[in-house]
Amino acid sequence: MTKRRILMLSSDFLPNIGGVAAYVYEVSKQLLQEGHEVTILTKYDGFGWQIREEILDRLRVIRVPFAPVKKLQDLEYVVRTRKIIKDLIAREAIDIIHWHTLNKDAKVMRGIQFPKGVIVHTNHFVWFREMYRAGQFAKLQRMIPFTDHIIAPSHEIEEMSRAVFPDGGVTRIPNGVDPTSFYPDGTLGAKTRLDYGIPDDHTVVVTTNRMSEEKGMGYLIDAIPELLQKYEKLSFIMAGDGPELRYFEGKISESTRNNPRVHFLGRIRNNDILPIVNAGDIFLQTSLEEGCSISVLEAMACAKPVVATLVGGNPDIVRHDVTGVMIAPKSSKAVAQGLEKLISNPDKATLYGENGKKAVHEELNWEQLTKRIVALYNESLAQKLG
Repeated sequence: MTKRRILMLSSDFLPNIGGVAAYVYEVSKQLLQEGHEVTILTKYDGFGWQIREEILDRLRVIRVPFAPVKKLQDLEYVVRTRKIIKDLIAREAIDIIHWHTLNKDAKVMRGIQFPKGVIVHTNHFVWFREMYRAGQFAKLQRMIPFTDHIIAPSHEIEEMSRAVFPDGGVTRIPNGVDPTSFYPDGTLGAKTRLDYGIPDDHTVVVTTNRMSEEKGMGYLIDAIPELLQKYEKLSFIMAGDGPELRYFEGKISESTRNNPRVHFLGRIRNNDILPIVNAGDIFLQTSLEEGCSISVLEAMACAKPVVATLVGGNPDIVRHDVTGVMIAPKSSKAVAQGLEKLISNPDKATLYGENGKKAVHEELNWEQLTKRIVALYNESLAQKLG
């Protein structure tokens, strides 16, 4: 194995929660485990000029200040981060720059020349999707400069990326999960149920979704009253914050008369996700737009059957009637029907959960997926440098 020196650039990183931060952390951790050198270049929120360097789980992390004043952000993050990258290229013989967020990191990369190494970008979709659908191809081409290869986590993102960059390299590599961090744990799940006063004989639907419009949680909120009325032994756990959280809490309170079987947890920490997912019997994802959902993969690793909307990368990782149930987006009726398929057939739900866990252990885990990323690094270097 050839040892590579890899620089991960991502303005979104721990302690942030979410898909991009998790992706950068998990891939970097796996690269390190396989013997490569990894430096993560990111930000910390706050005023000041001090660059912080730390070791996080053996990973070298360099943080640049990121002021909460928009006019200062480019000065503090973009300019200084670009200088650090140039210094690292000169001093440490970096082989790969792997960058992530399309807004700030794209501005940083605009000033980087890297003829002796390879630049890789993982298209995490959020900004890209909006500009793609607005037909802003030229702007996207300017925002992703000097990039040798693009990683697309889903078929949808792969098709969009190829449309914008017909002459560039695009490879689909899905997101993954660490099965040593997410796994079935009945004892932990039972304790979490007890903490929230949920009886052992209830079927529990769990979702770990941001309470915002694009996540489609309103369709679940509309479906809950009738489901609670129909199934006396049914409870819901909803973890996540967002601009619609208070509205949803009020709506459920009004429509169910403060039914104690609906639990809003608000914002949760990363290390709280495992017990919450294990407390459930069914995992629900209602997104209207999705790249490659890490929360769905976490649920699959915990042997939970998944009910997910037929959007974005969801059908790439959830096999209908094998690991879960795919439903139409933007429909409270579809949410209810998808859940009822599993609520009414617990044996099928258990089988789907086991199938999902098997898929994670065989393919959708960071160890396997990082090997594909390293192969892409090596192929790209061979093509560029000969």
